[in-house]
Amino acid sequence: MNKIKITSAFFAVVLVISVFAGITVGMEDSDLFEDLKQQVGIYNQNVGGIPFIKSLIGEERIRCEISLNDGTELIIGITTDEDAKITSFEKGEISDPTINASTNENTVRTIMNSDDPVSAFQDALDSGAITFEGVGLGDKIKVGVMKVVLKIAGFFM
Repeated sequence: MNKIKITSAFFAVVLVISVFAGITVGMEDSDLFEDLKQQVGIYNQNVGGIPFIKSLIGEERIRCEISLNDGTELIIGITTDEDAKITSFEKGEISDPTINASTNENTVRTIMNSDDPVSAFQDALDSGAITFEGVGLGDKIKVGVMKVVLKIAGFFM
């Protein structure tokens, strides 16, 4: 259970795709957005057990872009509250994002189906398959700190 909480924290920080944690194998042909949306409750239940997460992604507006295998793009707008819980998870653009994140469907599904999603996530982050950046100076600084924390935490996973 602790591994799921840690996985949730990392995905929240990067894409708030911590919702990937707990998705079962065998969803290869299903709708990626619906697969992710089903996991928001799991994420929200576990986020309170991660001490540093509130300071990293509390009160954020995240624009997540996922390049799908069919050549289209899935844009997800994610809003978190001061406790880093997801309050909105919608398909489409979000106004005034504070963080932009991007990846592709294969990366998402690899992480979702991995026996060790924490390592799969860290590998994707290290290889550049997942990217994220702050919007504006304050958010760029905050995201820079997040990246350092994720890198350090990766050594302990």
